[in-house]
Amino acid sequence: MFLRLDRTNKSALWQQIVTAVIAQIDQGLLGEGALLAPSRVLAAELGVSRSTVQIAYEELAARGYTESGGRGGTRVIARSNAAVAAANRTFSTSFDMPCNRDYEGIYAQLRDWLTVNKGHPAPIDFRHQEPYVDVAFQNAWRRATIQALDAMTPQHWGYLPGHGAWETRLAVKHYLAQARGISVEPEQILVTSGAQQSMDLIAQALLNRGDAVASEDPGFPGARLTLAYRGMNVVGIPVDDEGMVIKKLPNATRLAFVTPAHQRPTGAVMSVNRRRQLLDFAVARRAWVVEDDFDGEYRYHGGPLPSLFAEAPSHVLYIMTLSKVLAPGIRMAVIVGAADAVERISAVHSLTNRQVSAVEQMALAAFMTSGGFTKHVRRMRKLYRDRHRVMMDALAHYGLNRRFRIQGAETGLHVFLEADRNFDEQASVQSAAQAGVGIYPLEPYRYSCERKGLLLGFANSPEDAIVEGIRRLAAIL
Repeated sequence: MFLRLDRTNKSALWQQIVTAVIAQIDQGLLGEGALLAPSRVLAAELGVSRSTVQIAYEELAARGYTESGGRGGTRVIARSNAAVAAANRTFSTSFDMPCNRDYEGIYAQLRDWLTVNKGHPAPIDFRHQEPYVDVAFQNAWRRATIQALDAMTPQHWGYLPGHGAWETRLAVKHYLAQARGISVEPEQILVTSGAQQSMDLIAQALLNRGDAVASEDPGFPGARLTLAYRGMNVVGIPVDDEGMVIKKLPNATRLAFVTPAHQRPTGAVMSVNRRRQLLDFAVARRAWVVEDDFDGEYRYHGGPLPSLFAEAPSHVLYIMTLSKVLAPGIRMAVIVGAADAVERISAVHSLTNRQVSAVEQMALAAFMTSGGFTKHVRRMRKLYRDRHRVMMDALAHYGLNRRFRIQGAETGLHVFLEADRNFDEQASVQSAAQAGVGIYPLEPYRYSCERKGLLLGFANSPEDAIVEGIRRLAAIL
C-alpha cells in the first residue's frame, strides 16, 4: 500500500489517508482481505503522528471499508466500486414502474392544467391562475414573518396540534366572522397546505373508494383530479348562468364540490334557488358539500356573498385558500366544518403530513391580527377593480363582446370569453402568441362538457398592456 500526502492541501491529513485508501480499494489495488500497514509503520512512512493514522483507520471502519482483528491488524472487507459496477452491468439502470392507467391519465390532465400558464410568457400575458405579487406585499409579509419569529416560543418550534397553531386558527376565526359572517370555534378550523391537499384529506377521511362525487363541469381540475386519484367515481355536473345544475346530481352522490361565489372558471354566481336546492339535496341524502371560496374577497360590485357554510354548517365544508388572496407560494388554506368532521380530517392530516410550517402559520396569524391582511385585500381589490374595468371597457370598445359572450364580470381575477362549440381554442391561442399576447383555453377545465372559450386574466397586466392586448386580439379573432 503506497500513499502520498499533499501538505499544501487544505484537507486534514487523516482525511487524505481515508480518501487515498478508498481510491485504492475502488481501483482494485486493495482487494477483500488485504492487510493495511500497522498504524505505527504507516505513521513513520508518512511522517505524521500515529493518532492521525488511527483516526483515519477508525473512519474507514466506520464507513464499512475495513475491520480490525486486534493483533491480526486492519483488513479490507468492502468490495471495490469497480467490481460492484462490473457485476451490475447485465441489469437495467432504471426500474420498471407499475402500470396504473388511472394514475397516468390523471397525471397527464394535471400536467396539462399546471403547465397552461408556464413556459415563456408573452410580452402581454393574460395569465389567469396567479394574483399580482408586488414589492409592497413582499415587504408586508416579511414584516409579519419577523413579528412571528419574535413571538414564537420553544413550543412553537416543536410539533403543533394536528388542527394547526392556536394563534392562526384564532386569527382565522375572527377574520371569517368579520368578513364572511361565519361563526365558528378554533376546533372547527384545520390549517392545510392548499385547496388540493384539503380535498385529498377530505376524500381520505370522509369518503370510501368508489363513492360517487360531483364536480362542476367545467370546473377546478385540482379537486376533480384529486378525487379521481383517490378512487372516487367522479361525475361532471353541467354549469350554467346560475351555477351547478343541481337536478343533474345523481341520487348516490356522497359529495359535491362547488365554487358558488365565483364559479371556476366560468365566473357564474350560484343563484339563491340553486343554493337552496343543493343544501336540500345534501340534507336529504346525507351528503357533503365542499365550498371552495378561492377568490371571494375580490368582488367588485357589493360585498362578499354569504357562504353556504353559514346556511348549513353540519353538511358543508368550507375551504379558504390563500393562493389567490395572497400568493401561491404561501402554501396554506383552511378547512372549516363541523367539529367531528374536522377532527377526523385532522387525524388523517397528522398521519400523512403532520403539520404546515409553524413559521408560515405564525406569519399568517401576525399578518391577520396586525391588520395587514385586511389592508392588503383592500388595496388589491382596488387595483383589480381598476384593471377589471379597463379590460371590460376594452373588450366592448374593440367589439369582442359581440364575438364572445363575456362572463365573470363581477368577481375574481379573470374573465371568460365563451364562444360557440365550433370555436378552435388552440388555433386562437397560437395566433395570439404570434402577436405577442398570451391567452388561455378552457380545455383543461372541461370534464365531459362541450363548452368552448378563452380565459383572460387581468391581475398581472398594467392597464395600458390590457388595452393593447385586447386591441391585438380583436385584430386576430
